[in-house]
Amino acid sequence: MHMENNLNIALKNVGDMALKRRARRIVEELNLQDGDKVLEVGCGNGYYLSLLNRIGKKVDLVGIDHDRLALKDAIKYIGNNKVKLIYSKAENLPFESSVFDKVVMSEVIEHVNDEEKTLKEIKRVLKKGGILVLTTCNIEYPFLWDPINWVLQHFFNTHIESGFWAGIWNQHTRLYKEKTVQKLVNKAGLEVEVLESLTFWCLPFNHYIVNFIARLFYSHKLPRALATGMNKFKNNQQSFLIVLGFWLINLLDSLNDLLPQETGVSIFLKARRRF
Repeated sequence: MHMENNLNIALKNVGDMALKRRARRIVEELNLQDGDKVLEVGCGNGYYLSLLNRIGKKVDLVGIDHDRLALKDAIKYIGNNKVKLIYSKAENLPFESSVFDKVVMSEVIEHVNDEEKTLKEIKRVLKKGGILVLTTCNIEYPFLWDPINWVLQHFFNTHIESGFWAGIWNQHTRLYKEKTVQKLVNKAGLEVEVLESLTFWCLPFNHYIVNFIARLFYSHKLPRALATGMNKFKNNQQSFLIVLGFWLINLLDSLNDLLPQETGVSIFLKARRRF
């Protein structure tokens, strides 16, 4: 109950409902225990490490990424020098075998050059019985999330590859179906225990809205009060306008619990190393 309360507080400032659902499921399925050693593969600017650092468990956190600027941001946003950050490719993890209890890889596998090698490396560094939680973009994403590319894909078998209007495809080499991810993980020698899609109901043009606000936030162009209340790395207090805005967004997001659908913008997978 204590960790659940801390998680609710830590997620309060997350306005991206797809991220919020991914983050909650990641924490729930990691089943963190005091003393766990946790690796994030492709930690980016450190959001998940920051989150795991704020939920009240005494865990050893390590993140790797192949983007030096992202790691520099992670140092700033996490604000805890006990969280270890290492420059490395996902395909060649700089660790001995069987050293991590849990591994997180969220919105990363669609970027790597060699999916099979990356997943086999994750299996190698996991302890026997260790858990991988993975999320990635669903190629069967809902129409409202990215209407432009949805139409291009379904009627013209193409999509916008880069830039703001690339939407869900921006900087992504590939998107996945659930069964494709499951096969990749099984082939690496990990046993899939949970496979589901998250976040069907969303604001129209949700991806563009989230991307636009994120650009304003990271370029420090939002008013200070708004930026403070929307800082997902901190458990900050929120202004009335932010509270109201988030209440409306959460109200829409509640449809994902009331009227769940078989597909969504995110694929969530939990797997275990059995041997």
